[in-house]
Order: sequence, then C-alpha cells, then structure tokens
Amino acid sequence: MIVYIIPITALMLTFMALLASLRFIFSRQGLYWVFPAVISLLMFFQNLNTLLSLGEEGITSFEYTFENFSPFVLAFLWYMMIVVFHYALKKTIDDNRFESDSRKNRNEAEYLERYERRKGRRERLRTIRKAATEQSVPSVPEYRSPDDDID
Repeated sequence: MIVYIIPITALMLTFMALLASLRFIFSRQGLYWVFPAVISLLMFFQNLNTLLSLGEEGITSFEYTFENFSPFVLAFLWYMMIVVFHYALKKTIDDNRFESDSRKNRNEAEYLERYERRKGRRERLRTIRKAATEQSVPSVPEYRSPDDDID
C-alpha cells in the first residue's frame, strides 16, 4: 500500500498546481500563467501515467530510492514555485490607478445620475398629483332663486 502513497501525493500536488495556474489565468496577470499551466498539465499526465503503470505491474515491494521519490519532490517543488510566483506577481504588478479611479468615478456619476432621475420623477409625480387634486375638487355652484329667471 505504501507503494501508492507517493505517486498519489505527487499526482495530487500536480493537480493542485494545475488548478491554481488555471485559476490564475483568469486574473489580471493571465498571460504569465499560460506556460506554468502547460507544464503543470504535462507533469499531471506524467504522474498519472506513473500511477497507472504502477497499478498494472502490481509491485509489492517498495525501495526508498531517489527514483521513487523524485516525482513527489518535483511535484512539491513545482507547487511551491506556483505559490511563490503568484505572490511575486501580486507584489510587483500593481493595478492601474488611473483606470480604477476612472471606473470608480464613472460608477459614482452613474449612481448620482440615477438618484437625481428618481428624485426628479418623484417631484414631477408630486406636482401632477397636487394639480390633479386641485382640479378634482368640484366647485359649488351659486344658489339662484326662481325669481332670477323671470326677468
């Protein structure tokens, strides 16, 4: 059973590196992550092939040699390199201040415009209702006596 622990762990580490690099492709620094994603994919298939061939052969004895530990060491170092590369890119590549400030200003202006439209619409409705209520009050006709008709 110990024969499968190291290849499975190496496969999991390369899978995590592949997922991380695929996730980072859709970030601001996406172009930097294409090459690490390809390398992670190749390493993933190599470790998967190693695990499948190990399962076909049915090896029962395990020797502590560098050849057996090398996929795990390589996968661990590659995953650590992905993590370090992510933090290094995060520190060195700042966001575009002009672009973010202009986007914030545009959003604020659009919000204020919507607010003013709603406020103006409420005011217009208020004046329309006020005018409608003033016109809807019936005027009381003057009382006319029957004697006024005789003239």
